[in-house]
Amino acid sequence: MRRQARGFSLIELMISVALLAFLVLIAGPFTSAWSNGAKVRDAEGVLNQGIGRAKAAALRNRYGIVDGKPAATLCLSDSNLLSLHEANDKDTPATCLTHSPWQAQLPASVSVTLTADASTLSCLSFDNHAAPASASVPSGCSSSTALTLAAGGENVALVFN
Repeated sequence: MRRQARGFSLIELMISVALLAFLVLIAGPFTSAWSNGAKVRDAEGVLNQGIGRAKAAALRNRYGIVDGKPAATLCLSDSNLLSLHEANDKDTPATCLTHSPWQAQLPASVSVTLTADASTLSCLSFDNHAAPASASVPSGCSSSTALTLAAGGENVALVFN
């Protein structure tokens, strides 16, 4: 008598590969949504940290900036580099060109826009009371306290006071 060979036949192997490919095809959109959500949450954490640091620097106000002028400015570059800038002296309010003691990188695919008009965020300035600055604000800076972070189909609204 002849013994039957052990293992899988070619048909069984092809069916297994086809089922595995089908499962991967179905899982693709779910993993991209998960990845985008993780990037947005990461960006939210970094932005919250930057806003907290900017407010702390504005309250510290080393050079005594007053009258609603920016004591600290949080800037976002085109490459999603978030940087904190402080005033250089009592006559020069904080702009995106002054001293930067802190920087952090936001995920590249995350966009940060102002909730009110959907324009891209370039900077936020804070006065010596850690409120949005009202006087001598650098051009392009916003006084908005509501931001939207988005990556793919995922988005989060961020409101700070």
